[in-house]
Amino acid sequence: MSEVKYIQSELETHLYSELKKTAEKKGISIKEAIREAVLEWVRGKSGFDPKDPFFKMRTFQASKDLSEKHDEIYNKD
Repeated sequence: MSEVKYIQSELETHLYSELKKTAEKKGISIKEAIREAVLEWVRGKSGFDPKDPFFKMRTFQASKDLSEKHDEIYNKD
């Protein structure tokens, strides 16, 4: 896992309220909404083409018990 940096910032009350409301509508946390916003901003400002298929890749998602059932799932004969 990559290293994580914690940041702190300030928002005007009305902007925070809109952020919270929008995150709730999407069913995500404020933390995740901010991550999405930062990622979109970085992609837009970085000079890379946001339409590049690389940026549309999805990560692998598995059930929470995958590590417990790994042998059962992957060692089928």
